[in-house]
Amino acid sequence: MSTDAAVADRFGDGVALVTGAGSGLGAAMAAHLAGHGAHVVVTDVDTERASAVADALVAAGGRAEAHHLDVADGEQVDDLFARTWAAHGAVDLVVSNAGIESGDRTWDMTPTQWRKVQAVNTDGAFHCARSAVPRMASQGRPGVLAVVASTGAVTSLPYQSAYVASKHAALALVECLDLEVRAAGVPVQVSALLPNWVRTRIFDDVRRSGVPSDPDARATFLRMSESIQAQGMEPDEAAALLLDAVARGEFWCFTDPDRTAQLFDERARTLVGLRRPERPGWSAALAT
Repeated sequence: MSTDAAVADRFGDGVALVTGAGSGLGAAMAAHLAGHGAHVVVTDVDTERASAVADALVAAGGRAEAHHLDVADGEQVDDLFARTWAAHGAVDLVVSNAGIESGDRTWDMTPTQWRKVQAVNTDGAFHCARSAVPRMASQGRPGVLAVVASTGAVTSLPYQSAYVASKHAALALVECLDLEVRAAGVPVQVSALLPNWVRTRIFDDVRRSGVPSDPDARATFLRMSESIQAQGMEPDEAAALLLDAVARGEFWCFTDPDRTAQLFDERARTLVGLRRPERPGWSAALAT
């Protein structure tokens, strides 16, 4: 089955809610879903961004609505999910996509900076799972919870401790959740989305609040920001690949299976061999 057919067949007549959908990968996933018939609930902490995306989808002939949502706030998430289920009766797909970056040395970050990354990237996934799974379990038709963990979930990188720790935790959450859902016989598919580099504004958003204070961290961060724009996959292509895998019922969903397999292999050899962490090849190249 083609990408278009798989997504349209699975979600075309249903409702999808995407967090962090005001730009980048989230906006691309919202557009892909709306383009194949889904009614998309576009959410973002930036209300203007969410509204702009939803308006564009409607103008293109799709079905969409925009809502403000800070995924770090569990009460906000539960309230919006309650209102969405009340309005639509069921939600076929929730994509926990909202995420933020960091780029400083661990000891240069404030506790507030650290907690902000964990609150969005990890707690946000938990809040979505906590609010979506019980509702999907009782809505009368199967649902899907897809969590964007990124390839950062299986790597170790300097100057990225907050982000990498949050993504390792998010992946662990998804793996445990999948075991729990299957043990309980709940009709909810759980999927882990591990995109490799995608051309988004995630680094630009960090830059607005300042760049790393350490010169080496700052240089690496800026090179990563430039490299993701030069070498990253276009968001619409990444969205299509990820959503196709979700629509097929996959747990592991990738944008670059070959590169991700290399990262998995590097991680496995590090753990089995009790080796000290080494920078992935692309990370080492950025720092030179």
